[in-house]
This record gives sequence, C-alpha cells and structure tokens, in this order.
Amino acid sequence: MILDIILSDHKAGRDLFALAGNSVFEGYAERADLFERFDRLWTAHADMMDEAVFPVLAEVTHRAEPLEQMRQGQDELRGMIAGLAARAADKSNENDHWFADFHRLKPLFERQVDREDTLIASMIQQDLKPEQIARMTETAEGMRERRVV
Repeated sequence: MILDIILSDHKAGRDLFALAGNSVFEGYAERADLFERFDRLWTAHADMMDEAVFPVLAEVTHRAEPLEQMRQGQDELRGMIAGLAARAADKSNENDHWFADFHRLKPLFERQVDREDTLIASMIQQDLKPEQIARMTETAEGMRERRVV
C-alpha cells in the first residue's frame, strides 16, 4: 500500500540521516556515500509524491494550499539533500560549512516527514476510495521498479 512505501522512505531517510550524523569520521567527505544514498532515496521519494500521490490527493481532497506547501517543502528538502551530497562528494572542499547545513537540514527533514506522516496519511485514509489508493500504489511501485533506490 502507498502508506507503507511512504513510511518506509521516512524510516530509511531517518536511518541514513542518523548514520551520517553519528559517523565516527571527522570529515564530511567520508559521509559522501551515505549522502549519495540519501539523495537517491529522497529524489525517488519526491518524484513518487509528485507523480503518484499529490495529483490524486489534489483531485479528490481539494486541499490545494496544504498540498502545495508540502510540495514546496519537498522541493526545498530535495535541493538541500542534493547540495549536501554533491559537496560531500567533492574531495576538493576542505571546510565549506557542510556540517552547519547538515544540522539545518534536520528540522526541515523532520517537519516534512511529520507533515507527510500526519496530513498525507490522514488524507489517504479518510478521503480516498480503495481504487484511488490502489492507483497511487501501482504508480509508486512502477516508478520504484524503474528506478532502483
């Protein structure tokens, strides 16, 4: 079900975030692999939300403002994660405030995940018919099959 996919992404994102934040390595370049994986995960998640979840919710719930706010939050979060992944992978960077940006990312990530856990989950459970949930799930699973996270 689509909620299982969404919640699984949230858990995986939190796990990768925790691993990067609690790494025994002092430099952020050592975290490059973790953030590359985080970037791939969250890009796949954001694409899924954009293509499978938001369109169905928009046509059914008519709650355009909260959905647009979540979409904007998703875009901001995706950009920050991608930027941190690119900077961590750039071995020529010695100290460009990566850790400060990493710590600014945490509350943005948690806010987005919390909004999806509450608002999106309640919309799916309360406002959608089983066939609409099935359509979302099929679209999301098809996207995941085409893109390995």
